[in-house]
Amino acid sequence: MHQSFAEISPKVVCRPALLLDTPGMLALCSQIWEGDDYIPDAWDEWLLDSDGVLAIAELVGRVVGIGKLTKLSENNWWLEGLRVHPEFEGKGIASHIHKYLLDIWEKSASGKIRFATVNSREAVKHLAEVNGFQRVGEYSTFKSRVMDSMSENMDQFSLIKSSEKRKIIQWLDSSSKDRLPFGLMDLGWQFAPPSEQYFAEFINANQVWWWRNDKGILILVKKEENLESWGRVRMLACDRNDLVELISHTQILAAQIGYVGISWLAPLIPGIEQITAEAGLVRDWDLSLLIFEKSSKGWIPGI
Repeated sequence: MHQSFAEISPKVVCRPALLLDTPGMLALCSQIWEGDDYIPDAWDEWLLDSDGVLAIAELVGRVVGIGKLTKLSENNWWLEGLRVHPEFEGKGIASHIHKYLLDIWEKSASGKIRFATVNSREAVKHLAEVNGFQRVGEYSTFKSRVMDSMSENMDQFSLIKSSEKRKIIQWLDSSSKDRLPFGLMDLGWQFAPPSEQYFAEFINANQVWWWRNDKGILILVKKEENLESWGRVRMLACDRNDLVELISHTQILAAQIGYVGISWLAPLIPGIEQITAEAGLVRDWDLSLLIFEKSSKGWIPGI
């Protein structure tokens, strides 16, 4: 990736992160989410990511902000890990990190770039607007615990084979446009249009199923939460009229696997709360996650 230095002010500078910035990152992240930030665990991997850019904002040798530009595929990019030390919030540092990484992407890449933020962060939503992003999706978490009665055997699901990756894409691209609202799949707090590349890892881990032959697709992964194993839905795709039944059957599958329940970052489409309630899920998060998207100049879909 093209990398450059950008002066934010006479004292604050954005630049690519280096290994020697690790102590500063740890000090910053210890002030965020009560020290339970995931960035320290991802830091070494991010530093080694030659396709993306890990950036810091530095004030007189002190790390005051962090941001990451990640390449998901040739034409799909993701902005993530935007952090500012609490002592320096409201001073425009997040805006400058965001713009610094966006400028690098615009000079070096093509396709589309996306990022996510919670709907309560008005400053970030404004940041998206002024930088030409469009809101393309909204999600919130719904959960349910499985019941002992759900451990019954059922044959509604069949594991998808690696040779069927193209079939999955064709099925999702079919004329039934409500099968995957917003047209994005959850890669684990990253979102992108479905592709064979993204499905491969889930398929290799035996986490992708056909439902009723080809009436639906389910991606269900293991997530540890408070020492319990939950089934985390990464994709639940079907015709809208089948949603209640597919969700209900997903709970049975989760019980068979041994999960205590399922959680789903579900698309907030009209009627979703009624649908999930009928299937036994309860909204577990008052907020929602917004996905924003921007296309590069001259971007032609499909190329």
